[in-house]
Amino acid sequence: MCPAAADSPGKPAVGIGFRLPIAGWICDNLNLFDVLEITVDHYINGGDGTRAIFKDLVGRIPMVAHSVGLSIGTDAPLDEAYLEQVARSINDLKMPSYSEHLAWTKTPEIDLANLLPVPKTEAVAESIIEKVRFVQSYVGVPFSLENISYLFDFPDSQFTDAEFFNLISRATGVEMLLDIENLYLNSLNHRFEPREFLDALPPAIVTGIHVAGGPVVCRDYLTQPVWIDAHSDQVPQPVFDLLDDVLAEHRPATVVLERDEALERVDEIAQDIERIRAHVDGWQGKVRTYAGEQAARSSN
Repeated sequence: MCPAAADSPGKPAVGIGFRLPIAGWICDNLNLFDVLEITVDHYINGGDGTRAIFKDLVGRIPMVAHSVGLSIGTDAPLDEAYLEQVARSINDLKMPSYSEHLAWTKTPEIDLANLLPVPKTEAVAESIIEKVRFVQSYVGVPFSLENISYLFDFPDSQFTDAEFFNLISRATGVEMLLDIENLYLNSLNHRFEPREFLDALPPAIVTGIHVAGGPVVCRDYLTQPVWIDAHSDQVPQPVFDLLDDVLAEHRPATVVLERDEALERVDEIAQDIERIRAHVDGWQGKVRTYAGEQAARSSN
């Protein structure tokens, strides 16, 4: 059980995406975290030594499953062999939930090694709905979809990001892993108000959160600066502001820091974890205060 969940029911567990280059530091500092998010592709593609690192964590700290290789948005049947490996990883590491990206990463012939947006149309939604139902029946644990950052959109898209997700969720019950940095970057790159996205989501649909930081790229050939989801920097304050907004409306089980670059700067990582926990604790206090006020009014 997550320590945070044991101490305070309903409180999100604060954790980090497990990365092999800093596996030693993470394992030596498990006290900093309530949960680890495991990218199952690292477990699937690793050798015996790599898998042993993951297996050694079972029972020491709760873990949740995440993946990058499902490509649920590809206009082709799901790769059942891959999904079988995901299911086996979930079982091996005793993970209670599984998340993937609402994106496509490959064609039937080519792995593009990038998360790409899907056309937000009714036909694509119907295809993804069918695939979500198959994944839900296959893996045996709750399944959620993550919003991605993107640099382009398809001109034939009929829905906003939130409308498209809601369409899929209403049909399948799938919940959202909300990447707040992705939402923030998209709002800057595509010039929309991120809180409009949040307002369009049903209450309590967000069951997990990602936060991260990335750079802004300025080039002579670009018409405007471009913010990049590189997981290379500390979490910026606007992402924490949006985190507060999300915690006011949803009750996520986890809030996970993603860091993939500059991993040697572990002091920055520890600082971000501390800041995440402060925001989670702050909102938990507000929830308790509100509940107490409601109870007091009821008794009067």
